[in-house]
This record gives sequence, C-alpha cells and structure tokens, in this order.
Amino acid sequence: MGNCSVIYKLKLSDYNNSGFANLLNNVVNIFLLISFYVMIAGFSSLLKQEFCLNGICGSMIIVVLCYLVFLRNINGLIKISNYLVPILIAFILIISLRNTNVIENYDSIINVIEKMGGSYCRAIIKSVLYACYNCIILIPVLIPLRKKVQNNKNALLISTMSFVLLIVLSFAIFNLLLQGNTEIFNLEMPIIGVVKQYGYMFKYMYIVIIAISIFTSAVSAGCGLLSNCSKNDKAYKRNLKLMCISAVFLSQISFSTMVNLIYPVLGIFGVLEIILICCREK
Repeated sequence: MGNCSVIYKLKLSDYNNSGFANLLNNVVNIFLLISFYVMIAGFSSLLKQEFCLNGICGSMIIVVLCYLVFLRNINGLIKISNYLVPILIAFILIISLRNTNVIENYDSIINVIEKMGGSYCRAIIKSVLYACYNCIILIPVLIPLRKKVQNNKNALLISTMSFVLLIVLSFAIFNLLLQGNTEIFNLEMPIIGVVKQYGYMFKYMYIVIIAISIFTSAVSAGCGLLSNCSKNDKAYKRNLKLMCISAVFLSQISFSTMVNLIYPVLGIFGVLEIILICCREK
C-alpha cells in the first residue's frame, strides 16, 4: 500500500475532522471507485480497438495486473507517472504541430458536430462539468496546502502557469482531432485514429504511453479507495477482491458510454462540492 493510497484520507482529515470532511471523503471514495472502473474500461477498449481482443479478456488482463500490484509495494509504479505525464504532453504537442493548416478540416468537423446535434452552449456546459469533475479530487488536496503557502505571488505564478499549460494542451488536442476525419467519431480512442496517419511508429508509441498511463491511473485510484475503506489487512484483501471482480463486469460498458454518462454526473457532484466549500468559507 503505497503513499498515494493514503493522501486523500489524510488531506481530508486535516479539514477540522468535521462531518464536512467525512462528506468530502465519501465523495472522493465514489470518485475513486468510478475512476477505477473507467480506467479498466478504457484499457479494455484500447485492446479491443487496436488488437481486436475480447472485452472480457482485456478487462481481465489489467485487473489481474492491478491485483498483483495491489498486493505489493506500488511506490515505484506510481512514480512512473511522474515521467509519463511530461512525455505525453510533449508527444501531443509535437504531433499536433505537424499540421497547423486545419481550416478546411475545422469546417468539415464543425459541420459534422452540428449535424450530430452538438452546440456551442452544450460544449461549454460539458466543459464546466468536466472541470468540476476534476475538482472532486483537486479541492481536498488543495485545502490543506493553503496553510503551507507562504507567498501569494508564488501561488499566483503556479496557478497562472498551470492555466496557460492547460489552455495550450486543449488547443493542441483540438487541433490534433481536426487532423482526423469523420471516422474518428466512431472510435473509442479517436486520437489513435489520428496519430496512425503519421506512421506505425507514432501509433504504437502513443498506444504504449496511453496503456501505461491508464494502468498507473487505475492503480492510483484503486489504491486510494482501498486505503480509505480498509481498516486492516483482512478488509483490504476482501475489498480488493470485490473491487477487481466487479470491475471485470462493469467495464464491459463501453469506455465512451461510461465517460459520457458518469463524468457529467460526477461533474454535478463537483459543482455541489465547490458550493459547499464556498458557503463554509463564508
């Protein structure tokens, strides 16, 4: 049980040990469980899309790997994500910049989106919900950090740099999607459909990076949940078995379906969480 498995619980307990902290802890636990299921579904969809592997088999592969990792120390595995994130960011930026003349593709993609019933208003709402969904896990970690911030200028600088990086990545991913065609709308992993046009080397590099990222994300989410919900080793192993077995079956819901249905719901929880924190601070 690595350090990542206890961070959520420790951070929330710092918030005055109140019922409010318990509420946030329960919300985070739900988030972690659903995130684990989504990652298992994503890994299964990846194998099915690119290697035509049966969904059950794909889920069982990553579940067995996660199960084995959960029974051992995972510190080394989690540290891999510290290197993967910069690599993934660099990869997306490089591929996105390979084609900057996307005006024609932009018009064609927008026409398809509009025919599919999309709208700018709907896109903005989904963006807000997705941002609030991420706040479920972000806010409990940031709350105690305010006690450690000695310089408001440094906090402002870090926030600004993070904001700019996210904006740049958003445009890079959007530009990357514009390099594809309308067929990518039928894929569970549309970015792979775009990357493969630059050659199999880029395609399989991206597949490896994404596969490892999904795996480490699943381990992080599952580890945090097991730590929060398990009082002893016996409970830990019991909860581990229940989580892994249920994941095999629930992950058979397609990755895109889970994302489209579950993330907006979690986004609403995130909105409520932000409102509760703002009201409490007042």
